[in-house]
Amino acid sequence: MSFQPAAVIFPDVELWATGYLRDALAARSEAFAAGVFVSNSKPTTNKPRTVVVRRDGGPQRGLFDFPRLTVRVWADKEKDASDLARLVQALLVASPGNGPVVAATVLSGPQGIPDDSQPQKLLGVELQTRGTSL
Repeated sequence: MSFQPAAVIFPDVELWATGYLRDALAARSEAFAAGVFVSNSKPTTNKPRTVVVRRDGGPQRGLFDFPRLTVRVWADKEKDASDLARLVQALLVASPGNGPVVAATVLSGPQGIPDDSQPQKLLGVELQTRGTSL
């Protein structure tokens, strides 16, 4: 008899993260957090401030999923891109207890990415989420 792992349905972490960040940023008072476009893909035309969340792998063990998120942040000004990236990172680190998230770890802090259209920052976060048994 071979080992068969439990059948588990894991949450759509990109959908959760974009909704969470959209709501969390809308609740902030900082000017650089106002009117941020949040999605899992970059819009075809530049927005004043954009956050794109993409899942880039991560293992699943038992009832837990460890999605690795790459977050790209654009803004019209370098300072706004930096401030927004640091805020997004802090919001994701503060996310355990919201929805399916039980833990969060920073993989790489905000770093500048060359972009001819707008200042851009990139950061990485690994979440731990709990799935639901089938």
